Amino acid sequence: MPAQNGNTESANADVAQLWRAWLSETERQLNGFFGEVLGTEQFAQLSGNFVDGYAVVQHSLNQSMERYLNTFNLPTHSDIVELGERLNTIEERISSLETTLHNVATQVGVPASAQVTQLRPRRTRQPKP
Repeated sequence: MPAQNGNTESANADVAQLWRAWLSETERQLNGFFGEVLGTEQFAQLSGNFVDGYAVVQHSLNQSMERYLNTFNLPTHSDIVELGERLNTIEERISSLETTLHNVATQVGVPASAQVTQLRPRRTRQPKP
């Protein structure tokens, strides 16, 4: 039995060695092939044309989607971005007004911790009995 077990281990080692050798040789050949192909002017032109074509397709899809969303009166990406910019501008203006009011209040002598009354709508709707 020990002879068969040792024989099996050496056979497994030979198979693993063959596999490693085949894998490294295949990797070397593929690296050489792709190095030659990717380094050519034709490949550079092909990839440039592909990127140009992709940009045209992407642009037309964006326009189509924008028309589709406008048809159903839904906001587009550019609408959301514009809304965010406008909201940011409003927040900056409010912050500026708060700073100005705080400065005026301190000059007049009003304490900075004065409470602002909150107006609440009148409750006109009566609960159901």
